[in-house]
Amino acid sequence: MVVEVVPSGKACGAELSNIDISRKISDTDAEIIYQAFLDYQVVYFRGQEIKPADQRRVCSVFGEVGTYNRPKDRQHPRHASDEIMLISNVVEDGRVIGAHPDGEMMWHTDTPYLAKPHKATTLYAVEVPTIGGNTKFSNQYAVYDALSTKLKTRLKGKLAMNCYEFGTTFKTFEKYDRNRVPHHSHPVFRKHPETGRIAVFVCPLMTEEIIGMEEEKGKSILSEIYALQSQEQFIYDHIWEVGDMIIWDNRCLLHARTDFPRDQRRLLRRVTVSDDSNVLVA
Repeated sequence: MVVEVVPSGKACGAELSNIDISRKISDTDAEIIYQAFLDYQVVYFRGQEIKPADQRRVCSVFGEVGTYNRPKDRQHPRHASDEIMLISNVVEDGRVIGAHPDGEMMWHTDTPYLAKPHKATTLYAVEVPTIGGNTKFSNQYAVYDALSTKLKTRLKGKLAMNCYEFGTTFKTFEKYDRNRVPHHSHPVFRKHPETGRIAVFVCPLMTEEIIGMEEEKGKSILSEIYALQSQEQFIYDHIWEVGDMIIWDNRCLLHARTDFPRDQRRLLRRVTVSDDSNVLVA
């Protein structure tokens, strides 16, 4: 059987069924999977039993596995890896084994503080809480389409500065210390190198300013965009089940996490795909 693509019916997202991703993926199935990734921005497989090597192999359908530029002490030494990050509140030897252990996480895209942000991110569910801990995705093609012509014109060609301090999940302050944290500027609007569509590329957790714009006006515009990004008509909300594997396009989506009970275990395995394409300014 070939892979079946079942759209979520939401602003983005599709389930891919009739495939066991613990096995080698055929060229035909790889083409279907990749096209669904471009068409729906986030795709997911249910009921999979995969090892880290399988997850890395699935990533090869999308490109080269990414590596992490992060403090070495963010992950338990027993689980340390340059390619695999655990997202977990599980405790071993008196310490949490992974990153982002608990609580809500604000809307963001992955690694926009790098010159070449990662193309895609995968998560595989090993343990999930009985309630909460959902991952929500916001379609930034659709957000761009919803912006006023006046705002699109004003922001055309503008760059925004993105900064991030590792471990932060909810930002309650205006700016990071750029002498201490990685940061990089990117276009407010990016043209997707494969689809040619334009997506918004700013986010509440990591974007700090529109470069060259008066500070208060820039903050007001960013707040307007952030409010739009969180509206339900642009969102697919993934409720995790053990054995789920998700991959999403960081070039045109934001994602966020909902809160969950602190006394319940959550363990996801994260592998990313690097991006060597040139950024296309909208």
